Amino acid sequence: MTPVLIILTAAFGLTTWLNPRGGLLLLVALLPSYLLRTELFGVPTTLLELLLLTFVVVWLIKHRPTLSSLLPTRTILIPLGLLLLSSTVSLFVAPDLMGAAGIWKAYFIEPIILFFIVRYELIRSSITAEDLFKSLGLTALILSLVAIVQWITGAGLPIPWDIERRVTSVFDYPNALGLFLGPIVIIGAMHTRRLTKDVSTWFWPTVTILSLIATTLAQSEAAIVAIIATLLLAGLVNKKTRRLTVAGTLVVGALVLLSPWRADVVGKLTLQDYSGQVRLSQWSETVDLLQDHWLLGTGLSGYPTALEPYHRATHYEIFQYPHNIVLNIWVELGLLGLIAVALLGWQLLVRGRSIKPASLAGYAAFFALIEIAIHGLVDVPYLKNDLAILTWLLIATLLYAPQTHRSKK
Repeated sequence: MTPVLIILTAAFGLTTWLNPRGGLLLLVALLPSYLLRTELFGVPTTLLELLLLTFVVVWLIKHRPTLSSLLPTRTILIPLGLLLLSSTVSLFVAPDLMGAAGIWKAYFIEPIILFFIVRYELIRSSITAEDLFKSLGLTALILSLVAIVQWITGAGLPIPWDIERRVTSVFDYPNALGLFLGPIVIIGAMHTRRLTKDVSTWFWPTVTILSLIATTLAQSEAAIVAIIATLLLAGLVNKKTRRLTVAGTLVVGALVLLSPWRADVVGKLTLQDYSGQVRLSQWSETVDLLQDHWLLGTGLSGYPTALEPYHRATHYEIFQYPHNIVLNIWVELGLLGLIAVALLGWQLLVRGRSIKPASLAGYAAFFALIEIAIHGLVDVPYLKNDLAILTWLLIATLLYAPQTHRSKK
């Protein structure tokens, strides 16, 4: 495997050297390539990481930017600095330093470096948000088609998901598909305005519909709820669609209450089903843990080990993370990390509130981040190689892509 990944990385490096813009778009389209893993000189790595590091090196050689041109101003730099500081401290708090180092570079250092580069390119109009979105849309299209074929044929369904016929596409488990496709569904929905005979206008409707089908076939309930909630919120925020959204919500709500599945729907939404009970138990144990580790958390990837003394519901397994966006951050990065994310989230909310629907790129990025936050109430929408980079791409787009907000932030 290693020689193949090296050859692929070399080919990507040459492509990036000849066309840096194309290299960036190809990198964005290949986010799921983290699934191809290997070791170099005894250090675990992935194809995505090799491609990203190659892109960064080639880009720096080609552009030779100044440090001041790469860094944002204080409103964003302060929470970024606190986030990097907290993740570095958590690196040494973790029980497994080597394992934590891999998390540190893949989930924080590399995505934030790419954020700086994407910011640089967006400000100089070397690349547009639509370019980035189309790369994501193309990946979503391929992943969705693979998932649909998987469901039709039953081929490639990993154990134990084959029993329920829950598709995973190229991923190891169904929710990974929902986590990746959810934000892209929102982007696609924002772009789906009208259909004409122009084939290009059918790209986003096709991506949106197939991604929704794939998410449904994955039975990723949290992703479905997050998508619906985000679209409802977007409809309520926009004055032009507010009345229609309220009317549609009332009609759908009435149909659900009158349907024979109302008990199941209410049970899932109120966390009364098996999955919800697992999460409630896990959150309760995590709160107990944080009473003793409230300041520094448990370190990067240290949660499963630290939770063992607090794990009372032994009929449930211990998961890698608590499956709640606040608890995920707190146990991994400590109180300082939670403050950093809260400050960053506030800046994103302030920017998002100022963006009008006419500024499509920023508007789509804002609600895609909202979908991630809603999904994060019951899952882990950031702490994974592809999702970390996807999140920072959306943050860069929200802050720097809207044409009506060109001031340097």
